[in-house]
Amino acid sequence: MSHEGGEPVVVERRRALKILTTLSFIFGLGSLLSLLKSVTAPQLEIPEWPKLRLANIKDLKENTWYLFSYPIADIPCILVKLGKAVPEGVGPDKDIVGYVMICQHARYYGTIYIPPKDKRDPNILTYLKTVPPNILELYPEKNMLYCPAHAALYDLEERGSVLTGPPFCSLCRVLLEYDEASGDIYAVSLAPPAPAVPGVTQCSTNPEELKRIMLGKRLLSETLLTEKV
Repeated sequence: MSHEGGEPVVVERRRALKILTTLSFIFGLGSLLSLLKSVTAPQLEIPEWPKLRLANIKDLKENTWYLFSYPIADIPCILVKLGKAVPEGVGPDKDIVGYVMICQHARYYGTIYIPPKDKRDPNILTYLKTVPPNILELYPEKNMLYCPAHAALYDLEERGSVLTGPPFCSLCRVLLEYDEASGDIYAVSLAPPAPAVPGVTQCSTNPEELKRIMLGKRLLSETLLTEKV
């Protein structure tokens, strides 16, 4: 009798043990997932480009370069009033442009603005003494950006296209907005090609990838425009 009566008990115990094992597995799996979630790096959302006031039209001089940072502190940019209307130029004369100053060839930051020949006053633009004379004579009528690292020249009048040297893509442009009512000029985004900086594919034409330049970085809420002499 004890053998016959004990069999249902054994079956129930086995069934209960299976239920407990299953519940333990479920709870354990839940704990493991929670642990993995806590140690996995959070996915940062790429922010929108900040809109920053740069200057007022009345404060800008023609054929003078102004330095500023955008959209983060370690990306140097240049603002120039070229004195002639150009594609993508803003302002009353459609002649104000902005570019990231970093050379697209080897990430060189020390690029130099070269105005047209008739605007090159050596008593004022003393920095031009560092530019080889043969470079100055190549395109005497143009506004250019020169990279002394490998003698690259970019055309600021034609969307930063390459005039000479080893770069294989044009400068990254700073898109500008002009407020006709106030005369204020704003930086509103960067336009492809992407600049030669860590975090993005160099010269990428993908606007969304270009925005990765801001990923995990502290965006500027204001920027200072400095005249370069």
